[in-house]
Amino acid sequence: MPDIPNPHDRFFKEVFSRPDVAEDFLVHYLPPDVADLLQPGTFQLSKDSFIDANLKAYFSDLLYQVDFKGGEPGFIYIVFEHKSYPAADVAFQLLKYMIRIWEHVQKQATGHLPAVIPVVLYHGSALWRAPLNFASLYGAPKTLRTSLLDFTYHLCDLSAYADEEIKLGALAQVALLLLKHIYSRDLPQRLKDIFGLLRAMSDQTALEFVETVLRYLGAASATVTMDDCREAVQDTFPETGEMLMDRWTEQLVEEHKLEWLAQGMAQGLKQGLKQGMKEGMKEGMKDATSSLTIRLLRRKFGRLDTALEERIRHLTLEQLERLGEDLLDFQDESALTEWLDRIEKPR
Repeated sequence: MPDIPNPHDRFFKEVFSRPDVAEDFLVHYLPPDVADLLQPGTFQLSKDSFIDANLKAYFSDLLYQVDFKGGEPGFIYIVFEHKSYPAADVAFQLLKYMIRIWEHVQKQATGHLPAVIPVVLYHGSALWRAPLNFASLYGAPKTLRTSLLDFTYHLCDLSAYADEEIKLGALAQVALLLLKHIYSRDLPQRLKDIFGLLRAMSDQTALEFVETVLRYLGAASATVTMDDCREAVQDTFPETGEMLMDRWTEQLVEEHKLEWLAQGMAQGLKQGLKQGMKEGMKEGMKDATSSLTIRLLRRKFGRLDTALEERIRHLTLEQLERLGEDLLDFQDESALTEWLDRIEKPR
């Protein structure tokens, strides 16, 4: 299966963007005295992200607005760390994001600063040993720390929990177990038990969630195969499992056709160049490759500026090979333009 950039990020956001899942998770993993202050049923997903662009490969985040019992509305800020080891300066990163949240709120209203409760969800293999309070980052004498800014974030380190300790509603429980074991060699043997948690749910909700789970397994697990998924799904849903797997397989092919085409094009070019093709063959392949690259870019962006198409046609075969690999990372035409500007610079 082709790699999907940040599959952990995608899975986290697909699952925890559901207010019912986020509420279920937070009520169970926040300290009881904090969880008791949350008004059930008031969770509303707010602004998408405050993470720095250069850190998005390691962190994801979601901001929820929630009503506190007997008080003004506030926010719960969930940061998901999907590195294999914990960050030592996460409290500093959280402070920056909390300030951005307050700045975002102040642009819309005046008055008191709302409470922002920071929560870190971590699924790396190494135990989290970083201090949970901001004051631990200071190098100042301890006697000064009472005069300095401090706060404590709430941590859910999945590596510190046994599976039987992860007791939640079905969706949140399945999500946390998958995040915990996504790197485990024995994940294929665990799939039936994990999927089995969905049996008590309504068919429609369960089946929609299974598709999310399958996408994550296909993109993030190095040990789970399509046959493992099929066996677990059909065991959980005897009547609809086969149909679901067939539908997911078709969807997977359609979603990643662009990636497969680009990867195949790049691999073919490498093999052809190694065989030392004749110049005439190279020119013919260059024309065909530039046309295929333009079609891929049109499919990715929906349209393509004619000036950009002309620049692509003038690239060398080696440059087209690089473009075939790099275009998967382009978010818009401006990224393509920047790439062409760099590649065309005289040396």
